[in-house]
Amino acid sequence: MITFVITILGNSRTPFFWRQINAQSPLSFCMRHVFSDSNIWAKKYKKETRLDIESHWIKEFSNKWKEKISTKGPLEKKKEKFYCLSMFPYPSGKLHMGHVRVYTISDVMAHYHRMNGKEVIHPMGWDAFGLPAENAAILNNLDPAEWTEKNIAYMKQQMMDLNLCFDWDAEISTCHPSYYIWTQYLFVKLFEAGLAYRKKALVNWDPVDKTVLAHEQVDEHGCSWRSGAQVEKKLLEQWFLRATKYTKSLLDTLHEIEEDVGIKGMQQHWIGSIDGCYVDFQLEVDGKISGDSISVFCCHPDLVGEATHINLQSQFLEEISLLFKDAGGSNTTVKDLKETEEGCTVKDINAINPFNDETIPFVIGNHHMESYSKALSVLGVPCKHPRDHEIAAKYNLLIKVKTVKLTKEEALKKIKKLKCGQDYMSSSNLHDWLVSRQRRWGTPIPIVHCPYHGPVTVPEKELPITLPHYTENLDEWKKTTCPKCGRASIKETDTMDTFVDSSWYFMRFTDPQNENEIFSKDKCNYSMPVDLYVGGIEHATLHLYYARFISHFCADIGLMKHREPFKKILAQGIIKGKTYRAHSSGKYLPQSQVEQNGSELFDRKTKEKVDVTFEKMSKSKLNGVDPSEFIAEWGITITRLFVLYAAAPSEVIHWDVKTDIIPGVMRWQMKLWRCVGRLIEARKQPSPKTCADPVMEYNIAQQTNATIKQVTDLFETSCTLSAAITSLMTVARYCHGIKDETIQSSPEYERLVCTQVIMATPMMPHFTSELWTGLQGMNYNLTSQKWNKPVLDQEWPKPTKLAEPQKFRVLVNNKYCTKLIVPNEVTKDEELIKLALLHSKVVKALKTNPVQRLDLRKDKKLINVITDQFIKINNKQ
Repeated sequence: MITFVITILGNSRTPFFWRQINAQSPLSFCMRHVFSDSNIWAKKYKKETRLDIESHWIKEFSNKWKEKISTKGPLEKKKEKFYCLSMFPYPSGKLHMGHVRVYTISDVMAHYHRMNGKEVIHPMGWDAFGLPAENAAILNNLDPAEWTEKNIAYMKQQMMDLNLCFDWDAEISTCHPSYYIWTQYLFVKLFEAGLAYRKKALVNWDPVDKTVLAHEQVDEHGCSWRSGAQVEKKLLEQWFLRATKYTKSLLDTLHEIEEDVGIKGMQQHWIGSIDGCYVDFQLEVDGKISGDSISVFCCHPDLVGEATHINLQSQFLEEISLLFKDAGGSNTTVKDLKETEEGCTVKDINAINPFNDETIPFVIGNHHMESYSKALSVLGVPCKHPRDHEIAAKYNLLIKVKTVKLTKEEALKKIKKLKCGQDYMSSSNLHDWLVSRQRRWGTPIPIVHCPYHGPVTVPEKELPITLPHYTENLDEWKKTTCPKCGRASIKETDTMDTFVDSSWYFMRFTDPQNENEIFSKDKCNYSMPVDLYVGGIEHATLHLYYARFISHFCADIGLMKHREPFKKILAQGIIKGKTYRAHSSGKYLPQSQVEQNGSELFDRKTKEKVDVTFEKMSKSKLNGVDPSEFIAEWGITITRLFVLYAAAPSEVIHWDVKTDIIPGVMRWQMKLWRCVGRLIEARKQPSPKTCADPVMEYNIAQQTNATIKQVTDLFETSCTLSAAITSLMTVARYCHGIKDETIQSSPEYERLVCTQVIMATPMMPHFTSELWTGLQGMNYNLTSQKWNKPVLDQEWPKPTKLAEPQKFRVLVNNKYCTKLIVPNEVTKDEELIKLALLHSKVVKALKTNPVQRLDLRKDKKLINVITDQFIKINNKQ
């Protein structure tokens, strides 16, 4: 026997899906089990059938998506739109199962809303800037652009192999000048609005990636969100975006977001409450103003002039020491500060109150920690806090400051006039967004540093400022002239945080090919907000916060009308893989190195006991599942059903193929296959001359309506696709209880089967396309479907209106027995009596006693069955 290995989709690289074909005859390459090709319906749904069906429809769908893109016209604004967006990926090289899950969910929802007649927007792109590309370039002497483009090409092909229905005509990449020209445009607009500024600040330095991190990118253990390294503190000149100015705006519209897993609570917790503002106090060292300043949180800006001291919170002494040392303080090492007792002043360094130019001391004080735990320093106002009053009294600081008492609004105006901090109320939880990154593979900040004018934005007509080639000398690249005066100047060499790139991409998707403006306001207003945003719950704080801030800003400057970018967020849980670790050392082991002896696991090499847990999939833990390998074994449809049925979207999936998930979804497929097969077989017979049983028709119609309502509600409300599959499994089992003689003449059975096939289509379009082709080949139809169109073009089923049935009380020998529900179509006396006598409860009550008389009272909806035995007993009495 010769075995050929061929690819279903011919690619130059190793594809997802391989098949082995037994080549004993020239017919080996025919799709023998596909009705679409053979016009023969296989009675059993075997593995060969499954593979043949998938290979056939992969090709059909690939052609369909290509044709759709080539013939795509403008959006039909008369139709209701549905913007379905999955978070675009970083092109790391290969898709992982987390990607497969999120993109399958969005693909399902896009199909569902398209079948509901909506204009579906379902784009895909690449969050392409990032440290891995630059690190790989440094390590291998590669161009990061070349590395990135290669990864994009590979991952895009993986997505196309999955037959996901993305609109590739709208594809964007954040590292392409056609995209980042508009990221730079947004930065210019932020600068013009006073929301982008540069200042010396204490920053979080990642010693591994050698770049600055925003406060939000450092975890609770003080480690980098990306590299995991312990973060260091440095004082550097950095660019910030004044995101704190939008605190109130972001809190005010938070209620507009629909979600089910506490994302709004996470945003609320992250932002905090509006409880004050930060004011800059100049530092005085040894009696001289140093030129440096410290941002102090003031919960009562109207009482800044009444302040007597500044409380330094001890958990931030390392940062404070760096700040003081840079200002020239000689007795302000971390050791010095730690040796200063709680409630005592710091030696040789003070602050200048901007409201009255008075000198006030620094005090080590933690009494504000509970309320303002993220503030490095808090203003001491004796009239508002007993402990501040005690400290002021201890050092005789209760001198009445000669200032006019201000309202809060007046105080904020004064801060603005003095340019000494936030002229708005914000949250002590938040800091302005630090966007400077000391790396080359990122969006260049469009600023020129002029020795005369200071920072000057690059004129819009000169954008984009393109990246230097990785081999280009940066000293030469940064030489330029000032746009204002023409003096010799230098370009800003910092690049932007990649979170800036991803903070507005959903808006660019609304008009991705526009070369003249960031996007058409008209198109953006039509498409936005995103109706369903699908992605990992780990992005429910940082990315969501930044994206909402930029969206609110864009609305404020008139780029679009919508403030909130996302109408509904579907945060999907992570996928955890089975993880093997040596019991004593904790070393991660590959599954191939683990053997089982009884109920215990051991390392094949060392014979050491092995512990097994489920942990988030990662290369380092050796517990990842390559989508290519899984699909090669099980195919696209089973892969889709696995990630959909294993858990609700928001729940964690424990990836284990030995569970009952795969057998469960395969049994469902087999039941559906048999449902369609029975209907095809029944319709080979001549068209029935008798009508279907009206009671059975009514019962089937009720089942169909209930299923439509239940599945539709799950799609529309919670997007709990696992429950939708369960509901469809239940109705498939119900179908198998219907007798063959009913099927031939039953329009409602046909409707029920068609309904199942259509509603299962978003989850497994390859399989249901074959089922639908089989239904299209029936000799005759008893229902009105769009029989000349494929299943993906069918309308989503809607419940039919059923007339209120007749309800009869059935008595046996004058005693109540049961309630009989009869369709309105049943009107003849003999039909009503026949149905009553066939009712299971009536049969049980009669036992074997012959029926002597039947009393039918239609006006009173009553049927009384009298037995021969009952009459005899009564006659004797």
